[in-house]
Order: sequence, then C-alpha cells, then structure tokens
Amino acid sequence: MATVINMPRLSDTMTEGVVAKWHKQIGDSVNEGDLLAEIETDKATMEFEAFPGQEGKLLYIGTHEGEAAPVDTVLAILGDEGEDIEALKSGNTEEIIEENSGYKPSSFSSGSSNYCSSSCFNTITRFGS
Repeated sequence: MATVINMPRLSDTMTEGVVAKWHKQIGDSVNEGDLLAEIETDKATMEFEAFPGQEGKLLYIGTHEGEAAPVDTVLAILGDEGEDIEALKSGNTEEIIEENSGYKPSSFSSGSSNYCSSSCFNTITRFGS
C-alpha cells in the first residue's frame, strides 16, 4: 500500500516550502522516526521525520533539493518495491480515494486554519488494500 507524503503547512503563513536536503534516496528503506529531509519555510528550516505509518521503500521524490513546492503537493511516495505509483505522482488523490473507498473527500481543505503544530510535520495519504 503506497503512502503519499505531501509538503506540510508548518506555520499559518506558509504557502510553500523548499527542500533544503534529502536524507533518504530512492530505493532506501524508511522507518518511523527516520530523518527524511530538511524543509525551509518562510521562517525556519525544520527536520522532516517519518511518522507512524510512513514505512517502506522510498519510491518517488516529487520535490528535489533546492526546489520549492506549494503546501499539500507531493514531496515523496513510499511503498513496496515494484508497486505501481504512476497515478499518485500527479497529487490528484481525491479520485483515487473515491475509487478505492467510495468516500468523496469534499471536506478536505487547505485553508489557512489547517496547519501543522510542532508535533505534526507532514501529511500522509494511504492508498491500496
């Protein structure tokens, strides 16, 4: 089952982040607590760790070192080696969620009131069975 890791909203004023450094490369194993990357915000550079449920092989990096990405866009995808992740790379996860579960994620929001506190550094979306 693939896990999409999106650019987090690390403050209420953050609209994009820059990947300063990746600490994992494609093909590396990722386990809970592993340092994945360093993210530069409009205010600071923060370490970005894998959270519970974010385990597997790093299959895709959507934002490379030095690149900026808007909040909620795909940073990386974790999963099993050989897993088909092509549909997840675009970041259009609403169609995949609806297809797999019948749930329409119309309640998802990226408004300014939805940001991560110091204990929440990234967002994940799980796919598959």
